Amino acid sequence: MAELRITGLGTYLPERLVNNRELPALDPPHTLADMDKVGVRARGIASDGEDVLFMALCAAERALARAEVDAESLDFVILANWSERRYVPDFAPRVQHALGARRAFAFDIGCACAGFIYGLTLAHGYLQNPRFSRGLVLASDRSTRRLRPGSRATLVFGDAAAAVVVEKDVARGSRLLDYELCTDGSQNEIMEVGADGYLNPKIKQRELNQLAGRSLASVSRALLERNGLTLADIDWLLPHSGTAGVQAMLAEHLGAPPEKTLNNLADVGNVTSASIPVSLDHFIKLGKLKPGDRILSAAVGLGWQYCAVLYTL
Repeated sequence: MAELRITGLGTYLPERLVNNRELPALDPPHTLADMDKVGVRARGIASDGEDVLFMALCAAERALARAEVDAESLDFVILANWSERRYVPDFAPRVQHALGARRAFAFDIGCACAGFIYGLTLAHGYLQNPRFSRGLVLASDRSTRRLRPGSRATLVFGDAAAAVVVEKDVARGSRLLDYELCTDGSQNEIMEVGADGYLNPKIKQRELNQLAGRSLASVSRALLERNGLTLADIDWLLPHSGTAGVQAMLAEHLGAPPEKTLNNLADVGNVTSASIPVSLDHFIKLGKLKPGDRILSAAVGLGWQYCAVLYTL
């Protein structure tokens, strides 16, 4: 089977980072101490000019530059987005055109916060075809546009984009070892975007945290067991950021040691589909992650999708 390598990683965070003191008043009111307990110190809020396409293009250009490849060499472009989905047109063809990736086919996917992993595994499938050797997987969301003003959710979510260049059978970059994809359609109505355009939860936060923690732990265990590994064999657990509550439930259900678990929720908020690559880029730049590290990343998406990937840096 052809091997997928990530040879370039690029991310984009909005110019405006908003701390808890700068947030508009919440309804009901929260003290600064209450806001800080949520676990997010700052989040990026995209301007009108920093739309899904703009953020995706910035991330894509950085990924291509790091991979030292030209957009014209891309065979496909896959873009994950949930926050501004539309019937037509997709965002991916606009990215393809703007980059000059003339021979690439391009399309969008959803899957909410699980979108990046689902896109990465789709790319792995395409790379098994002898006609395709290189592609671009993106995640770009302005999640703050889907939050009811004054709601507690405005404390948690942020905007961001990320992109990775993927290539097959090359001797450089991060190596995808295996992945696991699961869906539980019985949970597909726990949250929706209502007619007013805002995210509408139909489940208590505590129950959502428990469901997400169980799901992340379940898919992570399945992936480890299939590869004959335990958490002791993993250098880092780098999951979708979710919320502080989700992180706590994941640690409880999986038994993940906190010293081996990384996320940058406090610095950027929950940036949904872009969470894992944004966090990955963050800790690479800090020097925390190093070449050869074995990493397990997992995510859940409202639908209810849950998934995990195992890779070496």
